[in-house]
Amino acid sequence: MVADTELGAAATSSALAAIGWKCVCTTDLDRASWLVLVRNFGLLFVAGTSDPWTIGTVSLLRPLSRAPMVALSSPGTQSEPTLLNAGADLVLEQGYSGDLLRAGTDALLRRAIPNQAELRFLESPGLRVDLLARRATVDGQQVSLTPTEFDLLRVLMGQPFVAIRHHEILKEVWDWKHTDDRNALRLQINRLRKKLEASGERRYIRAARGIGYSFDQHVTELAAHQKKGSGVEDSNYVATWEDRLSTLIQSLFATHSRLEACRALVDLAAGDSLCDGAAVFARRPGSNLLDLVAQAGMPEEWQTSVAAGVPLDGGYLSADTFNTRAIRRVVDITKFKRRYPATVKLTRLAETEVPSILSIPLADAHGTWGQVGFVRRSDSPFTPLQCIVLEAAGAVLSGLFPRHLGEPDGTLAAI
Repeated sequence: MVADTELGAAATSSALAAIGWKCVCTTDLDRASWLVLVRNFGLLFVAGTSDPWTIGTVSLLRPLSRAPMVALSSPGTQSEPTLLNAGADLVLEQGYSGDLLRAGTDALLRRAIPNQAELRFLESPGLRVDLLARRATVDGQQVSLTPTEFDLLRVLMGQPFVAIRHHEILKEVWDWKHTDDRNALRLQINRLRKKLEASGERRYIRAARGIGYSFDQHVTELAAHQKKGSGVEDSNYVATWEDRLSTLIQSLFATHSRLEACRALVDLAAGDSLCDGAAVFARRPGSNLLDLVAQAGMPEEWQTSVAAGVPLDGGYLSADTFNTRAIRRVVDITKFKRRYPATVKLTRLAETEVPSILSIPLADAHGTWGQVGFVRRSDSPFTPLQCIVLEAAGAVLSGLFPRHLGEPDGTLAAI
């Protein structure tokens, strides 16, 4: 559930909890986009206090997920058609009843996608948590956690960089009321810290004075293995891809700037045979051009052709991805001569006639700032697992180094 105010998030979360929903809440559009990309949700709920914000958020999230989406509209504004056109499946007017909320969500779920992936792994720099096996490792070494310590870690990692109140943690872990003593919580947190931060290299848990505690590192959520058709995917094969994704994301976490992260992504993707070539573009300040900021495996002729910049209003796949904020998967770019004539011309310089291209928008809370593209120089398209790995990595890169308020939207100032 994404809202534009903390008050709205709390109110809507309570209403959903009353009818049996467990919510992941955020007021950060960058985090919302990332969560929707890397995790399968049964329902998306957009709760804004202004219709323009709600319409914009629905438009942002709709291309990222096929999950049913509910949106709130202001009373008497007649914004329902606009919200439905933007991608909402159900529009409720603020002040809705609990019965209407239950009936509406039940109706949407009757056509929801079955067999969605179950969240299994939580990953942060140097830390990996297996929710099903209830195991945690730090720098590859298993850490012995008590059941209470594990549950504390799970709760904190579920909302990174969010100060969770003492009474909320007590309720979630011990089912205690908020009036109970907090000394037990403080002692358990201290023990957990000592185990996770023994090396002194990283600090995972931060105390928020007068409020509670927060997990102070980025967290990536990975799904458990899924059944496919009538059989089950080979566990070793899937585990290999999970390891590749883990390595890729950990490498991104280890970078110190957005430019360094861009270079790391293209180098690792090409070096690990996830693709034959990769490139990242970022919007040039004060212009309608995308500039090449990182590439790997692309020929010199191609680099020379894009050196002056890629026009956002030209026939480029990268520009279309940037403008629409939509992931594009193209098996044979030559079939799109009318739509992307400039990209078709560039692919010939990239020494391929039938390239498969995966194009991903890069955006943070302040807007779209760039695009990353991956190319295969063969008739074989990207496999579903390759797409999952690359799209998840793109989502992490999008918001890894968020811009500050006052910086220009979607520009190289962020690099």
